[in-house]
Amino acid sequence: MVRTSLFLTVGILLASSTSWVQHAAAQQQQQCNGYAELCSRTYDKVAFATTHNAYAITPVGGLATNQVNNIAVQLKDGVRAFMLDAYNSPAGNPNEIQLCHGVCKLLDGGPLTATLQQIKTFMDANPNEVITILWENAENLKPAHFQAVYSAAGMSPYLHAQAKGAKAWPTLAQMIASKKRLVNFIDAGADASVPWLMAEYDFVFETPYMIPKGTAYPCTVDRPKDQRKQMYVLNHFISGVFNVGSTSIALPQPDAADQTNGPDLITHINSCQTTFKQIPNFVAVDFYQKGSLLESVAKVNKVTWNGKEATGSMNKSGGTGAGGPSGAGVNGGMNAAAGSILGAGKTAAGLLASVAGAVALVMSI
Repeated sequence: MVRTSLFLTVGILLASSTSWVQHAAAQQQQQCNGYAELCSRTYDKVAFATTHNAYAITPVGGLATNQVNNIAVQLKDGVRAFMLDAYNSPAGNPNEIQLCHGVCKLLDGGPLTATLQQIKTFMDANPNEVITILWENAENLKPAHFQAVYSAAGMSPYLHAQAKGAKAWPTLAQMIASKKRLVNFIDAGADASVPWLMAEYDFVFETPYMIPKGTAYPCTVDRPKDQRKQMYVLNHFISGVFNVGSTSIALPQPDAADQTNGPDLITHINSCQTTFKQIPNFVAVDFYQKGSLLESVAKVNKVTWNGKEATGSMNKSGGTGAGGPSGAGVNGGMNAAAGSILGAGKTAAGLLASVAGAVALVMSI
């Protein structure tokens, strides 16, 4: 009897230990957007690395190019929110949307269907990731137009709808469990007919997006005018200006991006957190592979950065301090990023060709 009782006790202990180890392993493996600590956070309390004009990658070194890596690579690297611009399909296809910058003749990023397929492929393979798209509805497309393209791309099972006025967002873990983990905001044209395409300014405000090179990084409410919201976009990308007659064209500044997305980004984040007393939810940059975007966003989220470098990153900035309340003053300091849009010899030819194309485009309008 003693031997039998001993075997039973040992068996129970082993079974309990195995169960505990399995539970602990499951808990350890559970991550949301790459970090276990984010699983219990509500969506509105999380910062997301965001790419401005995420689709604007061609021509390389072109006048309107804002990124280098395509969206599939951006997702692999850890970018979780994407700014996209919607235009009518040049072919007039009602079931397609074109991703263009300014006008399609200046930069055509291709059909939305291709981009949604990249996002869907990633989401299918990575079930613990919450993704956001921030739409600029450049040609005032109807929500039904977006609905048609998303449905055709097979995105419907992933679409999260948040009721206007609802203050309680789900946690990332809840969104992942429900599979409703693709959030879509649009700056204009939303209506109740497509509830998942949410009016951005019901939930989000933005800091100014036009930041000329050599000026202060602002921590003010730009859109909607003087209206604070539950979340905000920290627009952090600088522009040079190219004048053609009375027309001014904003030029991205790739050669300044190490400084812009490094020390300047940290200063801007800290300044706006001090000013607004809330974290920036969407930290939006050009040329995200330069500087320290991913590390800075991890610090805003108060998680230990996983050390993963962006594809094409030449070096680690080593900057520290983002995410704390002790940042620079309200204006976030001056953006003193060195370098000209024409500074890198390897991109000069492409830039000059793009400038020539832009001049021809402006003259033809």
